[in-house]
Amino acid sequence: MGHISTHTLNSGLRVLIEPIPSVESVGISWLFQAGTASEPQDRAGIASMTCEMLLRGGGTRDSRTFADDLDRIGATRSVDCTGRTTHVRCSTLGDRLHDVLPMLTDMVREPRLEAATLEPARELALQALESLNDDPRERAVINASARHFPAPFNRSIYGDESGIKATTVDDVRRFWSTHAAPNESILAIAGNVDPETALARIDGLLGDWIGQSEHLEVQNEPKRGPDHIEDDSNQVQILLLAEAPCERDERAALLTKIAVNVLSGGMSGRLFSEVREKRGLCYTVSASYQGDDRFGVLSAYVGTAPDRAQQSLDVLTSELERIFTPDGAVSEAEFHRAKIGMKTNVVFHSESSAGRAAGLSGDVRRLGRARSLDEILSNLESVTLDELNAYLASASLEGITLQTLGPTALTPPASLGL
Repeated sequence: MGHISTHTLNSGLRVLIEPIPSVESVGISWLFQAGTASEPQDRAGIASMTCEMLLRGGGTRDSRTFADDLDRIGATRSVDCTGRTTHVRCSTLGDRLHDVLPMLTDMVREPRLEAATLEPARELALQALESLNDDPRERAVINASARHFPAPFNRSIYGDESGIKATTVDDVRRFWSTHAAPNESILAIAGNVDPETALARIDGLLGDWIGQSEHLEVQNEPKRGPDHIEDDSNQVQILLLAEAPCERDERAALLTKIAVNVLSGGMSGRLFSEVREKRGLCYTVSASYQGDDRFGVLSAYVGTAPDRAQQSLDVLTSELERIFTPDGAVSEAEFHRAKIGMKTNVVFHSESSAGRAAGLSGDVRRLGRARSLDEILSNLESVTLDELNAYLASASLEGITLQTLGPTALTPPASLGL
C-alpha cells in the first residue's frame, strides 16, 4: 500500500487517494449523507428509489448512453443506501480513471432523474418491500432496529408502501439536490492511481461544487425492551441487541470486535458450540458488532424451531452475559483464533482496490480519519489477552432490545431486566 493522500477541496469535499502499486485496477468509493435518516417522514423509501434512478444517466448522457459508455471502458458500478449514506461504488482499470471521473461527476451533480425512470424504480422498491414477506429474519431485524435506535437513525432501507407510492420525480430531484452536498461527502480512490494527477482532475471537476447538507440530530429516545411479532411459521427468529462503543471510541470498539469474534468466530465460536453443537437447539446462531461515529451495537441472532426457542434464547443470553464475568474470561486459544480471523478478514478485504477504497471512505465517515492497513493490523496486534479480559470485566449488557418473531412470544430471561 502507498501513502494515503488526504485533501479537502474548497467546496468542502474530502478526498482520499491511496496508490497500490501491485494492482492494475482502481476502486472509487463516494459517500453522501443521503440515507434513510434524511428521508422526509411521508416519503419513506425515497432514498432507495433515488439510488436506482441515479444509474439512469447524467449530464448529456441518457440512461442507455451512460450505461454503454461505462461498459465500453469496463467500469462496474453500483449505488446503494444505508441509514446514513448513499454509497456510489465504481471499479475500472487505472488508465480509465480519468474517463470515469467525469461520468460519475455528471451523475452526482447533473443526474438525469427523468420521469420515465421513476415507475421502474418504484416497482423495484415495491417488489423489495413485498419480498420481506418471505424473509422473516429481515423483518425481525427491521423491527429490532426501529426500536433500538432513535429516530431518524432507525429507518429501514425498504421504506413503506405509502411513501414509495407517494414519491414523485420532483421529490426525488429535491431529495438528491438537498442531501448530495460536498460538505458531507467523502470521495476515496485506491489502486493504480497517481495522486497528484487524480487530485488535479477531481479539483477541476468538483472544486466549484456548492451546497450544504444539514447535520442530522437525534429526534427522540429509542423504545428498546422486548417485542414479539406473531408469525404462523415453523421457525422462530430471535434477535438481542445491546449498546456497544461507537467507532470513535477506537480502542473500546476494537476490544468489542475481538470479543464478538470469540463469541461468533465460525464453528469454534462459543455461540456455535454452546447453542448448536452441544445442545442442538438451532440451525443458525451468530453475533456481530456494528458501529459508526454516533452509535455502536452488539447483536446476537438465533434461528430455531418453536419447541426449542425458549431454551435457545436462555442459552444465548447466558453466553452473552458470561463473557463479561471471570468465569467467562477469554482463553489464550480463543484470543489467538479471534485475532487471526480478524487479521485475515482485514487483509482479504484490502486486497482489492474497491475494498480498499470503501475502507478509506468508511474510516473517514466513522472515525473522522483514514487508517493505513499497517495501522489497522498494528492496532489489532497490540491488544493483549489481559487487556481484553480487563475490559470485558468492566462491561456488561446494557440498553437491551429483544425482538422475537414466530408463533408464540417468549419469556425474556430475568437477568436482562426486561
